[in-house]
Amino acid sequence: MKKIYRRPKVKEGQIIVQRGKIDGAVDICIFYGDNVPRCDRALVINSLASERQRTNLSTLQPAFDPSLLDELEARGYDLDTLRFSIERKARPTHNGGESDG
Repeated sequence: MKKIYRRPKVKEGQIIVQRGKIDGAVDICIFYGDNVPRCDRALVINSLASERQRTNLSTLQPAFDPSLLDELEARGYDLDTLRFSIERKARPTHNGGESDG
């Protein structure tokens, strides 16, 4: 049975990460609402999909571990079930919402 990937509905200030199709290929996709800066989207996807750098303490040289996604898949997790969602906090009003007088 073929899996159908649907684009989720996102709210303003929300980021959702889940499986989807890009140009016909299945991959991890990031969906975002209005007012989500590019740097925030990059932070989320890079944290999940990029190799993790660490220092090899015996040689004091940099070493790289698999990405979080690769590590989860290697441990037997089904990435088709992965779904991550986060929303921006509501911005506080000036002076905590109190009047100046």
